Amino acid sequence: MPYSLLTKAIRYATEKHADDYREGDHGLPYITHPVEVCTLLRYVGGVVDEDLLCAAALHDVLEETATEAEEIDSLFGLRIKELVVELTRAEPTAAEIEGMSKKDVWQLRANMLLSEIEKMSSDAQSVKLADRLANVRQSKITRTGDKHERYVRQTKRILEIVPKAINPNLWKAIRAEIE
Repeated sequence: MPYSLLTKAIRYATEKHADDYREGDHGLPYITHPVEVCTLLRYVGGVVDEDLLCAAALHDVLEETATEAEEIDSLFGLRIKELVVELTRAEPTAAEIEGMSKKDVWQLRANMLLSEIEKMSSDAQSVKLADRLANVRQSKITRTGDKHERYVRQTKRILEIVPKAINPNLWKAIRAEIE
């Protein structure tokens, strides 16, 4: 069966995100996001590597659920686990954000994300582009004013970090969304 590991990853992610919903009014079940990222990676990005597609389906399970990296390794293998770990955002500690304004916390988180993206492998950056494309599209609907503009500026910075050659189709699709 083609993409049998991907089918397993989508089922797993569906179970892990079962009680989660996307932000915004009438947010959809969270699983719609990893599936969208996987779909964008495949059909916009042209990626057929099953490990990368699995990483797209699983990219938020460590960040958004009580899942441990070792579980990803045992179920899906080392490469997929490593990709998911690369794609998982680090968050500032309570001590790091103590006394900061919301705007300053956002900026710290943004700087941390940009630093992480700079260090990612090209495979993880490709998945990150699909993730950002999905998020930029949603941002147009769920964020307004300064929040949306800040997100667009951050996205432009990501496109400065991630070379267009990583995945030209995804890169150009993001650029088209923010122009």
